Amino acid sequence: MATRLSLAAAVLLLAPVLLAPVLPAQRASAQQPPPVLVARINGVIDSSTASYVRSVLGEAERLGSPAVVLELNTPGGSLEAALDIAVMLRHSRVPVIGYVVDHWAMSAGTLVLMCSHVAAMQPGTLIGAVQPVVLTPSGGIEPVNESKILNPVYKEIELCMEMHGRNASLARLFVYRNLVLTAEEAKRLHAVDLVAPSLYALLERVNGTRVRLWWGVERLVIPPGAPVVVEEMPPGLLLAHVLSDPVVSGLLSSLGLLVLLLALASRHPHLAVLGIGLLLLSLFGLGLAVNEVAVALMVIGLVLLIVELVAVPGFGAVGLTGILLLVVGALVAFTGRPVYVTGESLRWALEILVATVAPLAVFMAVAAVKAAEAVRRRPVYTPSPVGKKGRALDDIPPGGEGFVMVEGEYWRARNTGRSAIRRGQGVRVVGKEGAVLLVVPVGGDEE
Repeated sequence: MATRLSLAAAVLLLAPVLLAPVLPAQRASAQQPPPVLVARINGVIDSSTASYVRSVLGEAERLGSPAVVLELNTPGGSLEAALDIAVMLRHSRVPVIGYVVDHWAMSAGTLVLMCSHVAAMQPGTLIGAVQPVVLTPSGGIEPVNESKILNPVYKEIELCMEMHGRNASLARLFVYRNLVLTAEEAKRLHAVDLVAPSLYALLERVNGTRVRLWWGVERLVIPPGAPVVVEEMPPGLLLAHVLSDPVVSGLLSSLGLLVLLLALASRHPHLAVLGIGLLLLSLFGLGLAVNEVAVALMVIGLVLLIVELVAVPGFGAVGLTGILLLVVGALVAFTGRPVYVTGESLRWALEILVATVAPLAVFMAVAAVKAAEAVRRRPVYTPSPVGKKGRALDDIPPGGEGFVMVEGEYWRARNTGRSAIRRGQGVRVVGKEGAVLLVVPVGGDEE
């Protein structure tokens, strides 16, 4: 009994020593500050980008993050999407730091940067050129000069710059004169708050500064040891973002038309189904809502699968296209609303599209012409089986039909003789009606 009591006392005495390394670690883990979330906006801004920003802001608010960093490297994009992001930033409960990295934040990217609570740039980056442009029916781009469009854009940028204490007189030059500034010029003219070479240098410099949120001025405090977490774009939004790119959408539509042309020339229905599938995928870049396109893709994919399983023998292009449309539709359903991009990247996108598609178009056109000529061309020499001998592959009664082999080819044949033809018996072709040979039996079997 005494031994048990002594052991218990020893355990109680040693417990604090044994648990000492564990308890501080658990306490430190429990007291770890919430992370600073980073959203990377690369490429053209579309409504998938807006949905991505909305999800990151919601996650930051849920975690109690001290700040959200929007890393901007974009040539521009959808005006509608940029305005949606501006409204989100204006009502955000978490301070948002716009940070231009790598190359530029032009057009719609400048609008997003100006509406951020803190605007920063890496050395050597560019902002500006906010005047909207549109794609003409001939494939070129034209600047928008309609005051009903320009004035709201100008006022939105001016409002954001005034709210955050920046040089609001630059807003008019950004929109009406397509002013472009380097990072150093933007800082000197007070278009942005600071220039920082890296994300960690940026966070160190903004710590403790005052920012204006929608309810008032607050101090931006990043606790020591706060981790920096990059929130990647979800797979469904990423797929919708890629499909909404003007280059990708143009390639898909061009390839779809070329495949349809080849299908018509070669009279191959499976190729036509593939071309239709490519055209449907290109709809993401034509200003249609993702939800509508996704539902259409899933319904058409299901119909194609049913056709493949019920009407088409085997499993080929029809079934594979149906599966592709189902998967893509399911991935991007309810993830945003891509619209047709109008930004400075359109000229570059069109040049890449022409350079990529033109050689393929020439090749496909030549192939389609050759295929059409082959279909229309009549054979130079059509050997007639009349008078030839062969052998029966089936028992064929008088007046009945079966299969025969004549000169190594299978034919459907009708017995026009008065006696039955046995399987393996020799036959002689005495005529032809369409694709059916008229045969009579000959004496003895012939190989």
